[in-house]
Amino acid sequence: MTKEPSPAERQSYQASATLRLHDVRYDPHDIAHCNPLPDGRVQLRIQTEHAIIGGRLLVYDDGTLHTLDLQQLHDCSRWRYWEVLLTPRQPRLGYSFHLLTARGRPYYVGGRGLTSAVETRFELDLSQQPPTTPPDWSQHAAIYQIFPDRFCNGDPDLPLPPGRQVAWGSAPRPATFQGGDLVGITQKIDHIHALGCQAIYLNPIFQSPSNHKYDATDFYRVDESLGGNQALRNLVDSAHARGMKVILDASFNHAHPTFFAFQDVVQRGPKSDYWDWFTVYQWPVSINYRPHVVPPGWDTPAMREYTAYLREIEQQAQIPFVQQDDAGDLFEPNYMAWYDVINMPKLNLHTPACRQYFLEVATHWLTEFDVDGWRMDVAQFVPDDFWQDFRRVCKAAQPDCYLLAEIWGDASHWLQGDMFDGTMNYLFRDLAIDFFADLTLHPADLRDGLLRLDALYAPQVAAANQNLLSSHDVARFLHRAGGSKTKLGLATIFQCALPGAPGIYYGDEVGLSGGGDPANRGAFPWDESTWDRGQLDLTRTLVQLRESHPALRGGRLRWLTAGKHAFALERASDQEKIIVAINRGPRAEKLPLPTAGFEKIFCFGKPATSRRGQLRLAPQSAVILRPSSAP
Repeated sequence: MTKEPSPAERQSYQASATLRLHDVRYDPHDIAHCNPLPDGRVQLRIQTEHAIIGGRLLVYDDGTLHTLDLQQLHDCSRWRYWEVLLTPRQPRLGYSFHLLTARGRPYYVGGRGLTSAVETRFELDLSQQPPTTPPDWSQHAAIYQIFPDRFCNGDPDLPLPPGRQVAWGSAPRPATFQGGDLVGITQKIDHIHALGCQAIYLNPIFQSPSNHKYDATDFYRVDESLGGNQALRNLVDSAHARGMKVILDASFNHAHPTFFAFQDVVQRGPKSDYWDWFTVYQWPVSINYRPHVVPPGWDTPAMREYTAYLREIEQQAQIPFVQQDDAGDLFEPNYMAWYDVINMPKLNLHTPACRQYFLEVATHWLTEFDVDGWRMDVAQFVPDDFWQDFRRVCKAAQPDCYLLAEIWGDASHWLQGDMFDGTMNYLFRDLAIDFFADLTLHPADLRDGLLRLDALYAPQVAAANQNLLSSHDVARFLHRAGGSKTKLGLATIFQCALPGAPGIYYGDEVGLSGGGDPANRGAFPWDESTWDRGQLDLTRTLVQLRESHPALRGGRLRWLTAGKHAFALERASDQEKIIVAINRGPRAEKLPLPTAGFEKIFCFGKPATSRRGQLRLAPQSAVILRPSSAP
């Protein structure tokens, strides 16, 4: 843009702005704030403190000035979020925000921040900033996560590590196997399909001596204990025949010490062609071992067993353990490893050959096995430019593939359209745990957390995030809820009512419990007499209800009202409007919520009643409503 702002554009409120610094946040490089849409419009969002009560967007794109009023999106205790949709007349445009304070003073925000009059605009070139579009299916899916060794043993004859197999249903331990495999997943796929899940996310399956397989020895082979490569082909074919997707999981941050490239380094040192694939502080490669050091929690039979498993690396990888009697860690490698875990030497993806190897791994499984996406472990430890290359090659190989990151916290940096499509949404999980399991959040606090989370990501990204209650890395929700089936039921309703893909961790749907790792990795109980039929039916109903109602999948979120323990929210799309009301409390509550003209499409607990503009919710209950005239 070359033309200077006009007088009308500099001061649309016809007055100089207040220069008192208010907290106003807008980042034109974050798609949560500046979001080009596939239909050609641009969604802009700005975040302000409460001193701002309104405003305008001024757009200059065709030689004339256009003004659009900001609409309030959310109002939290700390922030107001504003939104405006504009339809550009040209692909290049300039714009600025003209805000109004509660004292009636203007507050102008341009390309260089607060100013008394707009002298520099924000500039947007849509030819350089295409829409960010996660796969459509990922924005509507319910995702079923499986830890393969613990789901179903479909072929008891598959080989398992000698001396480490235990009976199905045994207490989970870090180093033992219970015999689950991909054959079993294929045999039980109709259980997953009957839930209404559209995608299966498998924890790692590549060749590895561990049960979790995040320390792969061969990234081109499915472990024989899981059935090998053919078992994956069969599973993918079975899933696709039912209209379901398959997502693989791996760590490209580290590998096992017996990975071919690291073994070459062990044997040849600096002469190895793979020397710069890793960081070795001193050669020969070795591990300091201090048997007199007992880390907290390790003095148990399970952890002594795990220590013995780690000691096997000495023979497996030909890496000597050097016993030390000084202070330090139990194990201390002289090579860089993820969190110094000795069976996970860190990969150097800055090295071109190493990078190319793993980019080819990524595309191999997409093209040769027709899998539908990747969930990438510890994504924040891998260079950003690798993920940018990773996205480029994956989307070229399969444009509709889904790329999911493991990021604990604010994942905005990785969700700008150049790396990942979505994240495992641990921010959502914390809200659900605090409100429903631990009862430490008041509804007003839940409202703040929920609305801030809704504004944190662009809507299409929020829709593609995996909203989980449990996973292989955290205690199962039922455990955190003290075994309360009611709390799990209410949290599942909450999970299926919000933007995002509900993530169901295998067994949660039948009441499987378990604390932190490894207790959260218990064997699926295939004796149906032990199942919580109520939770199973609830999960099926909610996933299928979500599939039947566009508003529950893609509708805008609006907080309606709250009481002491109860709240109501709305999801609204162009097709319909849905109200979800939940009471976690031990007593009935009334919410000021006119529901005349609405009908119940789902109830949990005793039915809700409505009278004189108030919705009465029974203790520990929920209801989902829609307009009675809806089809």
